[in-house]
Amino acid sequence: MKATDYAKSQIEQVFGLLNKCAEGMDEAQYNFSPPGTCNSVAKSHVHAASGIDFFLIRMLKGGDMLWPGFGPAHGLPANPQEIWGYDGVIPLAAVQEFSAKAQKVALEYIATLSDADLDREVDTQFFGKKSAGWVLQLLGMHTAGHAGDMATVKGMQGLKGLPF
Repeated sequence: MKATDYAKSQIEQVFGLLNKCAEGMDEAQYNFSPPGTCNSVAKSHVHAASGIDFFLIRMLKGGDMLWPGFGPAHGLPANPQEIWGYDGVIPLAAVQEFSAKAQKVALEYIATLSDADLDREVDTQFFGKKSAGWVLQLLGMHTAGHAGDMATVKGMQGLKGLPF
């Protein structure tokens, strides 16, 4: 198996987990603010989806992020990092649509990569210069971690968190 085929398969799997954890809620459950330091499902979902946008679309692909055209159009902050302090209602269906679009663009891009492309160095902005393969690994771990956050907050509300 080619390394890029493996990477695409892994990222598809983690996107599937994220999508399952973002299902089965109404707007109130999606925006429920849990006690303590947990984040709402909505804020974790926005963060995970905008991470796909940042790490894959902007950093690896070198394209323009999708969020600046999406966020303000839905009454959300222009900078996705500002979602943590946002107190308004985050629209579930719109964020699911945004996430699906970011995932589609990301997977289409990963499908164009050769194994040699995984060694290309990228300035990650936060972690210094790393290989494209390292960025893909980070994206998978980041997305899976926030899917787990979402599942936990769903469980706090008596909903099924993880899909298994």
